[in-house]
Amino acid sequence: MESVRAQTYPTWEHLIVDDGSDDGSDDGTVAMVKTVAKSDARVRLVRRSGEASGANVCRNIGLRESRGEFVVFLDSDDLLAPSCLERRVALLLRNLDLDFATFQTGFFVETVGDRRQEKPEEIHGDDLLRFLTFELPWIITAPIWRREALEKLNGFDETLPSWHDVDLHIRAICGGLKYLRIPEIDNHVRWQFEETKVSVKQRRSPEHLHAAENTLVKFEEYVRCGPGIDWSRQRALCRLYFFLAERWIDIRALRYAQRAWSICCKRGLLPWYVYLSGKVLLLLKQTNPKSELTRRIINKWIGVVRMRLNPDLIRK
Repeated sequence: MESVRAQTYPTWEHLIVDDGSDDGSDDGTVAMVKTVAKSDARVRLVRRSGEASGANVCRNIGLRESRGEFVVFLDSDDLLAPSCLERRVALLLRNLDLDFATFQTGFFVETVGDRRQEKPEEIHGDDLLRFLTFELPWIITAPIWRREALEKLNGFDETLPSWHDVDLHIRAICGGLKYLRIPEIDNHVRWQFEETKVSVKQRRSPEHLHAAENTLVKFEEYVRCGPGIDWSRQRALCRLYFFLAERWIDIRALRYAQRAWSICCKRGLLPWYVYLSGKVLLLLKQTNPKSELTRRIINKWIGVVRMRLNPDLIRK
């Protein structure tokens, strides 16, 4: 909230959507938001009233309740640089043909700047392919959207338990929305590990992993209805299925891992010999889940069968 109130662009509204918080104490988060809202009319607390919950539901509530022409989504553990909104709004006002624009994201642990960026993000190339290989070119706070563009996409898919923003961004690209990527960092995400975070649950929870199978089928349909399937996109989709299979192996569920991996073969995305070699590697990982040699073999295989954008076959 402080990072929004510190913006050099003054004409903003900040909607904080409460996803059924049980923090009812006088000095709790809700009370604090109410106090700020009393002193600043630009700040509004919105309570979720329906049964459905989660980030995708709350973001859609915020979109419906907002009054502005442009929209930025800011998760509770993220920060905006002081000039963020001013630069973003100016960019879309200068480029009336754009549906959205993205900026780069920095990461921190306690304070901005305490975690060194290992390398600048690549802003040229095939962004759809990057999303399909989960080498995400941007995350939720990076874009500024024209409101009508989000409405055209029908907002976030509320049926998904995870991968909400990945789904939205893939739909935006496949739907032909026009956008521009800017190399400067203007937002920051806290680098943290919490068991309750969706980004953690989506890799460990059977509920999330089962739902991910249908999500990947949706991704394929978006691509087929949009730019179309080519060899590279086929392999990228297969990489997601193998990624999902590996997550099942992590929780010792080989049967579900093999089923997830078989989907891309059944849907005609993969030749049988690549499917069989992947199946063998899943068995190897199930047998030796913590083996560094197994990890290296799998990484090398992923590179050899071209299911990775990164030219390095083995990640250090």
